Amino acid sequence: MGNQMETQNTENVNDFIVDPSHVKLVNWIFKTHPETAVKVKLQNQQLKTTCMKLLVGIIQKLYHKPLHDLSELELSKVSEDLSDLTKVGFDLQWLRSKLGKVCLDRKNHRASEARIGEIEQQVKKLEVMMSDLKADLEEEKTKLKRL
Repeated sequence: MGNQMETQNTENVNDFIVDPSHVKLVNWIFKTHPETAVKVKLQNQQLKTTCMKLLVGIIQKLYHKPLHDLSELELSKVSEDLSDLTKVGFDLQWLRSKLGKVCLDRKNHRASEARIGEIEQQVKKLEVMMSDLKADLEEEKTKLKRL
């Protein structure tokens, strides 16, 4: 009965059993990157399903998660998962390239955030100096009026 329920709530896409909510994404994978699973020779359907779920999760992280929400640990895990999927025959060079781009973008994002913080500190210092200069100016104007 459990297996029957599973198959009723899943769909077969290129011999991979996927959740209906992932069918569109899996079809995109095979359409955009047809080489992805050509060399996968796994016989165990449960293992194939697990691998596809892992692949879908990686894509969702790399394509849909904001850069600032991705931790170093998460990106490291994605790299490990890509290696594991490659070992069972997936051709994921396209996804490895995306990971590299995400890592670079994340690094640039963090560098920009740090630079913004530095500039904000400089602006605060200049605002304090400006405030002090305005006070000095008003003081000098007051002295001038008394003369």
